[in-house]
Amino acid sequence: MKRSFLAWILVLAATGVQSVAAQNEVVTPRSYALTNARIVVAPGNIIEQGTVVFRDGRITAAGANAQVPAGVIPLDLGGATVYAGLIDVANGAGLPAIAAGGRGGGAGGEPTPSGPPPELNPGLNAADAFSPDAGLLANYRAAGVTTVGLAFNGGIFPGRVSAVSTRDGTPSSLVVRSPVAQQVGFGRKRGGYPGTLMGVLAYIEQSFKDARHDARLKAAFERSPGTSPLPPYDSEHEALQPAAGGTMPVWFAASSAYDIERAIDLAAQLGIEEYTIVGGQEAFKVASQVREAGRTVIVSLDFPNPNQMTGRSFELHVAPVSGEDTAAEQADSAAARTLRGNAAALADAGVPFAFSGMGLSTPAEFRRRVLALVDDGLSPDAALGALTVTPATVLGLAAAMGTVEAGKIANLVVVSGDLFDEDAGILHVFVQGEKYDIPPPSAAGGRGGGTGGGGGVAMAAGEWSGSMDMQGQVFPFTLTITGQNDALSATLGTEMGSTAMRGDMAEGRLTLNGVFDSPNGQLAISLNAGIEGNEMTGTVDVEGMGSVSLTARRGGATGRTNATMDGGNR
Repeated sequence: MKRSFLAWILVLAATGVQSVAAQNEVVTPRSYALTNARIVVAPGNIIEQGTVVFRDGRITAAGANAQVPAGVIPLDLGGATVYAGLIDVANGAGLPAIAAGGRGGGAGGEPTPSGPPPELNPGLNAADAFSPDAGLLANYRAAGVTTVGLAFNGGIFPGRVSAVSTRDGTPSSLVVRSPVAQQVGFGRKRGGYPGTLMGVLAYIEQSFKDARHDARLKAAFERSPGTSPLPPYDSEHEALQPAAGGTMPVWFAASSAYDIERAIDLAAQLGIEEYTIVGGQEAFKVASQVREAGRTVIVSLDFPNPNQMTGRSFELHVAPVSGEDTAAEQADSAAARTLRGNAAALADAGVPFAFSGMGLSTPAEFRRRVLALVDDGLSPDAALGALTVTPATVLGLAAAMGTVEAGKIANLVVVSGDLFDEDAGILHVFVQGEKYDIPPPSAAGGRGGGTGGGGGVAMAAGEWSGSMDMQGQVFPFTLTITGQNDALSATLGTEMGSTAMRGDMAEGRLTLNGVFDSPNGQLAISLNAGIEGNEMTGTVDVEGMGSVSLTARRGGATGRTNATMDGGNR
């Protein structure tokens, strides 16, 4: 039976969603039961056949005997494997470049007209500077990455680490935790002090001491404002006070063996108890010191050139009197193997580590390099731990993610076989319970890649007509979409008028957002649908009023599907 779209809005507004939901079991788009699944709960903990249930983006059950409750969307995985969502624990993609002469340098670095130079900006949260390129989040998901630790690349006090999810949304809506840690590096300040390594070490030490001194003066003034002197204010010292006071962890950027030793010594000298080594490309050389210090290493997968390895310049190479000179080539090959064996050496030494894609060209390369390390001898369990459990711990999110257990956020990766099998494909990724279907290589330009829109995948533009269906009540609509997949404009038309919408299409999923003018005021409206050829299926959500299912066809009418309601808790 047909009713007006306006009538649906008015009924929901007048009676409330709960009274409608009471008549039928509520099914939300972020509530699933993944059945007939092989579940890797954590490294070394595997359920060969079971079910993962999550409601509203949170896992409620995972096990061989987990029951499928009413009110969730069942999805038979046909024996595919479910892993916890992967975490790239330290990456600067989507962040501004940090300068600096010396180690950890990059482009940029000039002081801004209204603020500090990027090398010395400890109060900057990475989440506030995050501006991902179109398709970056989709590319992360295509590689199985559901969480990213945002970290600046270079500098001395470049800012603070944040953690973000890779679901679709505005940068601010993606933030999971911020700040996570204070970044400290051994870069240089271009064009001024500190411009040498000795100066940088002295600057870091003095800055921490000054921050503590200012904090003591501030505390004294707050205790006795009538007798204590006014405390000084320095924005840099103010920003460093949580780290200097031990209430915020420190991440030391240190890749060479010498810098790792410097970081350990500096932390001991300054009394910093909670810190992590970031980069760690030569951590294998000082694994015993790192283990004795009780540190975790964030291992960069951007392997350095063998000629940059500490000590290579002192190697003696004598060309043979006759014949081909292969000694140098063999030495380079041996050094490269040693550098790639960094993670395996740390695992053998009992040093916890996580993986970082900092400096890699794409998220797909991040996954490929992990697969290569497993091929070279790193155990799959150690690799999985470095992609899930350890990074979750380093980011302060161990209670929320990293394993497939009840109570954890539904960040999950569904793989056609084993995650570390090069021939296995990622089928689905769930980020906070939101389902993303990963296209096969032919549609995405290569396994684990993806473009985030356009580029040989289905296009959304066109004239669509269809119906929205809620509990047998049908509301016809038209949808006119123009533009390219990464920047779409649309008009949703119903019998009561039209609504302008904007959005994009990535991985075969169309997302449009707009504002609906109802008699009860303006309401946000969003459309999320999948497109295959000229067929569209999905949902329309109205702010605070739940969702209805939709079907549409490009150029013609379409039938109906069963309705779902959200209950307003999105």
